[in-house]
Amino acid sequence: MPILKSVNSLRTILKKENPSSVIIVSSKAVIEKLNWAIKEMGLSRFNIIEIPDGEAAKEWPEAEKIIKKFTDYNLDRNGLVIALGGGTVGDVVGFVASIYLRGVKYVQIPTTLLAQVDSAHGGKTAVDFLGYKNQVGTFYLPIATIIDSRFMKSLPEEQIINGLGEIIKSGLIKDSSILSLLKNETVSGLSESKKLESIIEKTIKAKQYYVNKDYKDIGVRQILNFGHTLGHSIELKYGVGHGRAVIMGMLQELKIAEKLKLTPPSVRDCLETTLESLGIKIDDQMKAEYESILHDKKVDGGQIFLPVISKVGKSRLVKLNIHKIKTIMPTLVS
Repeated sequence: MPILKSVNSLRTILKKENPSSVIIVSSKAVIEKLNWAIKEMGLSRFNIIEIPDGEAAKEWPEAEKIIKKFTDYNLDRNGLVIALGGGTVGDVVGFVASIYLRGVKYVQIPTTLLAQVDSAHGGKTAVDFLGYKNQVGTFYLPIATIIDSRFMKSLPEEQIINGLGEIIKSGLIKDSSILSLLKNETVSGLSESKKLESIIEKTIKAKQYYVNKDYKDIGVRQILNFGHTLGHSIELKYGVGHGRAVIMGMLQELKIAEKLKLTPPSVRDCLETTLESLGIKIDDQMKAEYESILHDKKVDGGQIFLPVISKVGKSRLVKLNIHKIKTIMPTLVS
């Protein structure tokens, strides 16, 4: 699956695929803000389907609405769908593309830092269901992913923090040079940094390392979920951004691993120093919901494979009784 660097490159894809029709799925806010990008795509004819911003886009009824619109627009197996937006847009569009007519081609054009470094890669698609995050989904790769750095210049700081959550995670689990690149950077200045492109590329490479080893996420790829077991629960409970929730999840999961003598305190020190340097302040009073943790996809028969950091840049999976999370650190869950 190619990773391209400009929305202009969609012209090459269109020439190669010669789709019978093109549908862009995005939110109203993104379409208004990035109208220039749509113009650069070189589309002669296309339809637009508008969906909500944020996690609301991933509710089951929204997926149904997209499917109905696909049918209304007579999308066939030779058509092309474009997911233009953040991670939630990519997740729901990828899911619907994978099940409509048993699979239609789609292109990921992530417009947020979080989506560019994480959710647009690896083939995971999903919608939330019955209050649980990513409860229904598939593995389905786009025919291409376009990473255009120009999108970063219009992002608010909270969106930058969301991306940084996954970037920092990649530095902790796999590539410590990512954390070195973040030194002397700040949230407010990152979108203009000359190092941003390298940071994005290294983060994508770290994710692809695990995806290539374990595409269906049944083994080593679960290391990418570091910080997510508690983080996803915090995200849904308090409505905070994904990256910020993952940061809180990482801090809390490190405390659990320290208690189990699996991770040295130096790792959490490194994370806290990085956050302070970047200017990211975290509310450490937010707790995960234990019931939500029990529905984590890594839980199997009361056991969970918890990613732990041996040292910065080196990680592994440890099998743990799920109930230990609450008994070891009762202050972290409710």
